[in-house]
Amino acid sequence: MSSEPSGGALLDDRGCLTARGLAALARAPVGQAPSELATHLAGCARCQERLLASGRERDPVPKPAPKAYRNVALVIVALLAGLIALGMTLSILNGRG
Repeated sequence: MSSEPSGGALLDDRGCLTARGLAALARAPVGQAPSELATHLAGCARCQERLLASGRERDPVPKPAPKAYRNVALVIVALLAGLIALGMTLSILNGRG
């Protein structure tokens, strides 16, 4: 027998969050969850575990690929800095600095 009520209620017969209740909490902005649901969640380890487990099922937000031109520019700047340092070192060693 399922403990989830019909009609889209957010709490079941035992007072635990239904799938719809968990979804309502997950969608709510921080600090703006329905107080009845937040109060229940604060004291129910079962619902806390269910809410945390539902977050693991989602795919993480993909990070954008690094920009290739930025890496090339950094390599060029590093090479130029090395050449300048080498030129300054050689001029000091030759007595012109």
